Amino acid sequence: MSVRAALKAATASRHEALDRRLAALDLARGDDYARFLRAQAAALLPVEAALDHAGAASVIPRWAEHRRGPALLADLDRLGHALPPPVVLAPLLGTPDILGAAYVLEGSRLGGIVLRRGLPPGAPRAFLAHAGPTPWRDFVALLEQKLASPVDRAVAERAAILVFEAFARAADAYVGAR
Repeated sequence: MSVRAALKAATASRHEALDRRLAALDLARGDDYARFLRAQAAALLPVEAALDHAGAASVIPRWAEHRRGPALLADLDRLGHALPPPVVLAPLLGTPDILGAAYVLEGSRLGGIVLRRGLPPGAPRAFLAHAGPTPWRDFVALLEQKLASPVDRAVAERAAILVFEAFARAADAYVGAR
């Protein structure tokens, strides 16, 4: 099984549960879109900070350009919303943790392409439109290269699960438990 397939399988139930929580929002409505962005910020910002602290720049080429936190903050500012309190996240330690966490963030970038289509004209969309410097297939190739051992894959899977759980806690705070 490929690393990508293993990460997808390990996180599938959490990914589906998070998608169900967020589906309760209608992003065409300003208040729902603001709640969505606040939930994203509450989780994404601490995950990106943990990735920075763990040394993502030494593992992921052009890491600084992958970060979507500034775009998310700009969108919240345009909507007149302050920075939400961050969810608590365990530290990330080492390459497998970094790549497992980044797998969730990079995958969510793909979902942003679909979500931004539902935004009303004039809605801030820097976060959902942030393309990033690395195509998905290149990121997947990096996963395959750097997570060759079963132990590294297991650590990456655990990190990805923890990141999905962080986003779920943020969704519960801003969308409500479903």
